[in-house]
Amino acid sequence: MANPPAVIRLDDVRRAGLARAARHEDDDDLVRDLRDGKRWAERALLDRYSGHVERVLTHILGAHTDLDDLAQEVFLRALQRVDDLHDARALREWLAGFAANVAREAIRKKRRRWWQILRPPEETPEIEAPSSSAEDRAALRAFYQVLDELDADARIAFTLRHVEAMELTQVARACGVSLATIKRRIKAAEAEFCARGRAHEALASWFEEGTRWG
Repeated sequence: MANPPAVIRLDDVRRAGLARAARHEDDDDLVRDLRDGKRWAERALLDRYSGHVERVLTHILGAHTDLDDLAQEVFLRALQRVDDLHDARALREWLAGFAANVAREAIRKKRRRWWQILRPPEETPEIEAPSSSAEDRAALRAFYQVLDELDADARIAFTLRHVEAMELTQVARACGVSLATIKRRIKAAEAEFCARGRAHEALASWFEEGTRWG
C-alpha cells in the first residue's frame, strides 16, 4: 500500500462515506483502489464488510465486550496485507480468515487470564439471543459454554462451518489449512461438541433425535 492504514473508528464509518462507497460497484474496483492506497476506499471496505466481520467474530466468540476493537484489528491487518489478495472474489472469506486469527488470539488470551474463572455468575456478561425466549437464551449460553471447552482451532472450524455456514473449502482457506485437515478438524469438533453438549439440559432438544451435521 502507498500509505499505512489510519486508525479506524467503526462508528464514524457507519455514519459517513456512504455516497463514495457506492462508487465501488464490485470488489474488483474496491480491491484495486485499496491497493492504490486510497483512504476513502478503506472506508468503503468497512462500510461493506464491517457487518460480516462482526458477525464472524460474534459467531466464534459469543458475547464479547471488545467486539469493536477486535473488528478494527481485523481490518487493520487486512489493509496491511491487501497486496497479498490476488483474487478480489475471495475478499469476503479472506476477511473471515483475519477474523478467525483475531478470534483465536482473543480465545487464548482469555484462557490465560485464569482469574476470570473465579468471577461469580452474576458478574458474567449476558449473551443476547435473537429471541426473548428464556429457553433460547439458556441454550445460547450453554452453546458457548460448550464451545469454551473446545480447542481454539476446533472451535473456529466448527463455528465457521455450522454457525457461519461457510463451505468446507472456504473454512479451509480461512483457517489456512488443507481441505483434508479441515475435514478432520471439523469432524473431531463435532464429536466433542456432541459429547459435551449432551451434558447440558438446555441443549437437550438439540440431541433428542440425534444431531446431524451437514
